[in-house]
Amino acid sequence: MTKNLIKQMMVKPAEGEDSFDAAGFVETINKGYTANLETRFQVKKKFIPSKLAYGEGKCPRYWYLAFEGANFEDNSTAFSIANMKNGVKSHERILGMALKNSGIAVDIEFEISHNGKDGTLLLGGFCDGMVNWKNDDYVLELKTSNNEAFEYRKNVGQPKTGHVEQLLLYMKVLKKAKGVILYENKNTHELLAFPIEANETYKKWINTTFDWMEVVKDAWKEKNLPMKPYRSNSKICKGCALKTDCFKAEAGTIKIEPLEELSETM
Repeated sequence: MTKNLIKQMMVKPAEGEDSFDAAGFVETINKGYTANLETRFQVKKKFIPSKLAYGEGKCPRYWYLAFEGANFEDNSTAFSIANMKNGVKSHERILGMALKNSGIAVDIEFEISHNGKDGTLLLGGFCDGMVNWKNDDYVLELKTSNNEAFEYRKNVGQPKTGHVEQLLLYMKVLKKAKGVILYENKNTHELLAFPIEANETYKKWINTTFDWMEVVKDAWKEKNLPMKPYRSNSKICKGCALKTDCFKAEAGTIKIEPLEELSETM
């Protein structure tokens, strides 16, 4: 009798009758993530490590416009927002509980800054932590990933290049030769650690990157707008928060190549 009752409850309504529209229901909830997204005018004061490691963060024109003041469009999706919020919660749990209680934490979630050749702020951001492991200090960078990405990192035996770049910038500012990238599998909560040491390849990239930042900042101070280093239909430009203002701006007066990517990670 119970089974018959359940079947009756699960009977689909006849065509033309009101239905639940599950797909529409889910779509409406997802829209709640992006309901308050808006374009905001902002003036950036510094380069940011996490931004330099990806996409438009390697574009000199992006930083010029950001320093000048521009309209930043929020291109986030429901998935990216949910993923980011989940990552924040994971950071709070791992850094605030597991790492804090592990006995190896020297400092957790602290601000870093570095002045340029002119004495003004050049680079700044927040570092996940500093740990002391077997009598050595390591700069810590924490990342979360889905099971597929986590297993890939485990199989190839090395971290993502952008994550290494970000960590190297922190290491440079903090004057530390060693760092570690810690991954958490969001599905299983398994942890995976990759130690990073400042070898000659890494040092070369770090020095090149700091020189590049100085060149871009000088161009901004001298009001020399960099030319577009990418085609407008490139993946980088399509996802850029400043694509509208960049398109409206002048062609530019100086050519600066995009920031060089790290070619070796281990």
